Amino acid sequence: MPCGLGDVADPLLDNPRSLAAKFAAVLGGTAIERPQLTGFLSSEFDPFLNHLFAAGSVAPREAADALEGRPGFVWLAEKPRSGEVGSPLVLAVMHGMTAATAESAAAPEIDAEIVEVRSHGELQSWHEVYCEVFGADDRGLHDWERVHEALGPAGDRSLLLLLARVDGSPAATGGVFFEPDVAGLYCFTTREQMRGRGLASALVYASHAAARARGVERALLQATPSGWPVYARAGYREERTLPILRSP
Repeated sequence: MPCGLGDVADPLLDNPRSLAAKFAAVLGGTAIERPQLTGFLSSEFDPFLNHLFAAGSVAPREAADALEGRPGFVWLAEKPRSGEVGSPLVLAVMHGMTAATAESAAAPEIDAEIVEVRSHGELQSWHEVYCEVFGADDRGLHDWERVHEALGPAGDRSLLLLLARVDGSPAATGGVFFEPDVAGLYCFTTREQMRGRGLASALVYASHAAARARGVERALLQATPSGWPVYARAGYREERTLPILRSP
């Protein structure tokens, strides 16, 4: 799979790197190419549409400078000391996890419906939940409209957005980026008042079912500490931790 910009291949980060390149192609993003830091900046508003990847030691101040004042993520090769990280950057540790998409259990029973986002209204509902939970700027909706048009069901079908609704009300989101040999799971969010209903597990199951339908047998994701138990119960195994800087 393509890494781009001379980066060293990394099975846990190749998929988000390819997704960032897709975002840039659709949105006319800027390619960043520095000696130890490469990636793409594609949105003024949404951090998930801006990803940079470190190939070696990168000082947080260099990462902040490379983001050019935009919100975004910088995936680090090594974790900096906490004292080195200053505003506006936030240091976090994600958990790189992998799983087989083979069906190992029946679909979880939930009092909700899971739908593939197709219409503009469904995308607005998806984005509303995503922004509320993820803390993204709602002005990024136009970027997502362009991304969904190009990569979603009416485009090249490499991106699947899933929406969970409870009593018709948008409650949780998920996203899957497909490559020929792997499905990357992203943007899993659940409204606080809707948690504890099994929605995230149902979205993982739906993601795996969609991957199997395409003949994709392997899935990966980068989990937050709070999301780790959900994915572990769904059969995901942690490969290693991934330090990351986020500019909100």
